[in-house]
Amino acid sequence: MNKQTLFQSKNLQKWKSVTVRLKEDELAVLNTKLDLNGFKTFSEFIHAWVRGQYPLHENNEQVEKLIQNIRDKGVRDPLTGEFNPTFYRNVDSKDMLRDLSTRYVYLKHAKDLVRYYERYVDIFFTKPHLIASESGHKRAWICDAMRKFGMYYDRKMHNPELKILIEEIIKRYELNKKMRIHDRIWLADEGFIEAMVHKALEIDGDIGIIIKFAFFSGLRGEEITYAHETPICDSLTGCSCSKLHITQKKNVSIIVLNRIVGQKHSYFTIVPTTLWKMFKNLSKVTKEERNISHMMIKNHTESKATLMDLRKFHYNILCRSEMGEIGAEVLAGRAKSISAKHYLIHELDKISDQYSRCMLKTYFG
Repeated sequence: MNKQTLFQSKNLQKWKSVTVRLKEDELAVLNTKLDLNGFKTFSEFIHAWVRGQYPLHENNEQVEKLIQNIRDKGVRDPLTGEFNPTFYRNVDSKDMLRDLSTRYVYLKHAKDLVRYYERYVDIFFTKPHLIASESGHKRAWICDAMRKFGMYYDRKMHNPELKILIEEIIKRYELNKKMRIHDRIWLADEGFIEAMVHKALEIDGDIGIIIKFAFFSGLRGEEITYAHETPICDSLTGCSCSKLHITQKKNVSIIVLNRIVGQKHSYFTIVPTTLWKMFKNLSKVTKEERNISHMMIKNHTESKATLMDLRKFHYNILCRSEMGEIGAEVLAGRAKSISAKHYLIHELDKISDQYSRCMLKTYFG
């Protein structure tokens, strides 16, 4: 046997042809289904199925309608410029990150959005019902990442239809329902909150000051560090600079942060003036100090509370007070900015008095 015959023999052993018999009317159905699933030929489908990639293309009736919606809205593959139901797989994640990085103060937030996009985009466009089972916190990130992807696609392809399509998916599968998780036990059991707060406030030293500030301010972890590291503006008149702006009201201080990172807003907060001065005099309040605070609270409360829980306690206590839900939402950064401006301009004396009667009388000695 010569070399040419041996080479041909090896090829015949390696490759096999697979055929299938179909009726003429069934051939049209096959071509339609291949197109809906993102395959140009039957051969592409077989290779994807053998490699275990076919489940990524598999569609149910809802997804087929979604793909038809994509086709109708003219959503095109950014790489080829042609219609493709899996167009999102050709999106350059690095380019998306560069685009988002110019729109956020913190690069980490842009990176997190791109990571959530990469991890969930295939599920979002093929089996979005699976996302509904995720936690509210995770669904909030996924929805935000997909919305930012739609905005990025619009800026790159000059087609706003994808943004509308993404909103349709979110609403159809109720992916944005009950994102904010509040423990109902805390709402019902006021004694539990009070006991956990008093235990946490017993902690002394610099870490104790951070813990007290976290509770009385209701700020998130990164916002606590931001409040400590950001300098205070000396201007006594209206100012729109990026520094903190402080207003004194009797025995409390109103700290205007105006910090917005993604979905997280922090307009202003209220804390006892003496605590605010002690907090600003600390040498550093970084993630390391926050982690220590978290562990100390867990140890002091037998793992029944954490540093993050102090924000939830703060909200629930104020929500049940005369301040009510609207005022508590403003301080928590969950109200609209127009509501926050209204309170800051017209209701500042009232809300600071309500805060003092609720928080200082019970918890600040």
